[in-house]
Amino acid sequence: MNTLKNPDNEIVLRVLSEVFEGFAFMFVEEEPDFDSEAPVECLCARIGFSGKSAAGVFEIVSPVDFCEELAENILGAEADELPPDAGENALKEVVNVACGYLLSEKFGTEEVFDLSIPETASVDPNEWRSLFVGGSYAVYLVEESPILVRLDSATAC
Repeated sequence: MNTLKNPDNEIVLRVLSEVFEGFAFMFVEEEPDFDSEAPVECLCARIGFSGKSAAGVFEIVSPVDFCEELAENILGAEADELPPDAGENALKEVVNVACGYLLSEKFGTEEVFDLSIPETASVDPNEWRSLFVGGSYAVYLVEESPILVRLDSATAC
């Protein structure tokens, strides 16, 4: 069971709901008591940010098959019509848009942030379990698929 207590969870849930619903017609729900088998193959999309008052990283870890479904929904296409990297690119786009929206929600629209180019990395089931039980990721379900999400921001002095 993962019971991450983070003051940003309410903002993250609101932003993820708007991004997934607006981009992909997918619904998000918080699932702090999720306890299931680790997905077989996952991707982690991450983007860094830095500004005058804060810097950090935003990450989403999700199953590869979910990323493919995400791409289908965003592009309105069937799986056999999409390029092989469509799922990876869809997850990077979601992390990019969600991060920008999160930053404006958390720090206001007057703050200017520099964002890195979103990157992805493979995550195997052992790594998923480690992230899941580590306590720094919140668990959400998007159309019944688990995703792990982390907003790590340090406030500048």
